[in-house]
Amino acid sequence: MSTFDELLTEGTTVDVSTWGAGFLPGRYVEEPLPWDYAGIVTPYLQDASTMLDMDTGDGSKLLSLCPLPARTVAYEEWAPTIPAAVRTLRPAGVPLVRCLGSVDNTDPSRFERPVLPFRDGAFDLVVNRHECFYPADVYRILRPGGVFVTQQVGGDQSGLREAFGFPALDLGRWDLAEARRQVEDAGLVVIDGGEASLEVSCTDVGALVAYLRSAPWQVPEFSVARYQYQERLYALYERGEGVVRWRTHRFWLAARRPARPLASQPLVALRGRPRTRRTIPGFSTSHGALRRCTRLLLRRGCAATSY
Repeated sequence: MSTFDELLTEGTTVDVSTWGAGFLPGRYVEEPLPWDYAGIVTPYLQDASTMLDMDTGDGSKLLSLCPLPARTVAYEEWAPTIPAAVRTLRPAGVPLVRCLGSVDNTDPSRFERPVLPFRDGAFDLVVNRHECFYPADVYRILRPGGVFVTQQVGGDQSGLREAFGFPALDLGRWDLAEARRQVEDAGLVVIDGGEASLEVSCTDVGALVAYLRSAPWQVPEFSVARYQYQERLYALYERGEGVVRWRTHRFWLAARRPARPLASQPLVALRGRPRTRRTIPGFSTSHGALRRCTRLLLRRGCAATSY
């Protein structure tokens, strides 16, 4: 059995620059969901010729859906994840676009970013796993009859912050009912969905520290350098296996853009505007087939870089 100091060192030295790297396999454990992400997306793949994966991460979840539509594009915002996404997606022929996503579904009034850099009606299918989204912009980039499928982390979280003596954060209401209201207000029609609460655990303090560094918004006050947190971690260490358990919340929905606008649907004004395209040093955009595919789907003058 590793000592407390060894576990603490491991947790603080794991490279968490790539999303998910701090979720140590076998030591960060989630109770299985009553649905499978690929299972909820696959029924809509066969009728799609164009698809967007929102905030793709390293691209591995997208490739788990193969075979993909002929024109599949992914976007990612977080710069440290871009190299891993390029390595995953380029061999599969999937273009990657770097652009700004949405800010926060629990407070849509905070939307101050440009709209997504894709043409109106560009996609038959838009998929989203654990990413914020602006419903009116999802409506815009879907073709009439197109489908939006998303799995989300809900706002009902309990147990993790309390393990460190902090009150639960007020994350705002974010559940299936609220997501349904938002997408329906944007003009989409919900066709399916589900919701669940599940247990999460870290089996040792090394895994816990690595997780908290990967997801710092969970306990933003936490710092392993502060003595009081080391004391709390040591108390958890003495409890042995199952060092800390908490509850988390997941839901999903599928919604379709009607072939014709609903008679009662008010027009939704999109805020934000296209901005000058920028490039990022160190990455090539000269891969002809991928660039041609991306150009067909990107808006002119957009704030995006393609890989």
